[in-house]
Amino acid sequence: MLIRSAELWGGLFWLALSAFVVWSGNDLGLGQLRDPGSGFMLFYLGLIMMGLSLAIITSALRHPGEPVSALWAGTRWVRVLCVVVLLLAYGFLFETVGFLVLSSILLLVLMIFVDRVDLRAAIPLALLVPFAVWYVITHALKIQLPPGVLAPWLR
Repeated sequence: MLIRSAELWGGLFWLALSAFVVWSGNDLGLGQLRDPGSGFMLFYLGLIMMGLSLAIITSALRHPGEPVSALWAGTRWVRVLCVVVLLLAYGFLFETVGFLVLSSILLLVLMIFVDRVDLRAAIPLALLVPFAVWYVITHALKIQLPPGVLAPWLR
């Protein structure tokens, strides 16, 4: 059942994607080693991806694994749909609500309803992790994030 091997199909998918990345990198221009072009990194990362995907394909051809249907067995589709909806809402509300508030709410909802983390751990994590990430991004890396509703208090 070589045609039904999940590893083979996965390897073929990544091979096609890496071929596109190599083509895109070459199209952007490679430049020289001393003066790399905008496609330099894409091109060589695509080559690495190609090598890894060829290794997966070779392994799948030698030892066929589970069928593709086994990849989705036992998947909890309601949770997957909830995460997709939450991430879409996060994307739409990011500018208006702001990074800190929205990331805290997203983490809290994910940890309470999707992954079932104890509240004693979920609440501090949902508040402290986005704040730590915000601090590093805005102060250490000097990248602006939308403050949203907290704009008067974030400086």
